[in-house]
Amino acid sequence: MSTVALPSDVRFLVPPGVHNLHRFRAWAHSKNFPETGKVTFVGGQIEVDMSPEGIGAHLKVKREITARILDFVEKHDLGDLLPDGALLVNEQADLAAEPDMVFCLWESLQSGKVEYRRWGQRSDDDVEVVGSPDLVVEVVSPSSVAKDRLRLRKAYFDAGIAEYWLIDARGGKLSFEVLVRSRRGFVAVPVGRDGYARSPLFGRKFRLVRRWDRVGRATYRLLIR
Repeated sequence: MSTVALPSDVRFLVPPGVHNLHRFRAWAHSKNFPETGKVTFVGGQIEVDMSPEGIGAHLKVKREITARILDFVEKHDLGDLLPDGALLVNEQADLAAEPDMVFCLWESLQSGKVEYRRWGQRSDDDVEVVGSPDLVVEVVSPSSVAKDRLRLRKAYFDAGIAEYWLIDARGGKLSFEVLVRSRRGFVAVPVGRDGYARSPLFGRKFRLVRRWDRVGRATYRLLIR
């Protein structure tokens, strides 16, 4: 039986019978699914995050990561990148989530390790990423801390995902973690004295820095070596 985790100030209607992954997916592709916010099914629990994504600590981070990695993978013809909005499904991990970014190597798509699929006969395009992508990225928001750092971290590992990048730009300290698989779970790649962390997936080092624009607002740059 699934449970629903909601912020105390949110009112949200979950239809009856949405108690397993298959029924959650059916709801997620229906007209009754909310158009705003993020609704995640992980480990039998429905988690709802209706808080808006902050411009400085979320949207700008997501924009920079997506743009720079997209440019990198297209330049080297490595695979396919999807921004947020794609529903990632993994039955083994009992997971349906919308990461802030998903990346799949061409080899993973060609082998069937991960697939893009439609939902039902009425779907006129692929709407799910099913299986084990090679990278997922999450940018922490105030209402997603425990989900991103604990529950999704475990679920993404159980889903066989190679790397999980976890970014927290809230407050004064900028945290950028490249998490890779170990025998028991994800572990953070050590950050060198130069501030870079190496991604085994891409064979390069990455560092996320925060700067200030002309009007004094935070902006970000993903550096690659």
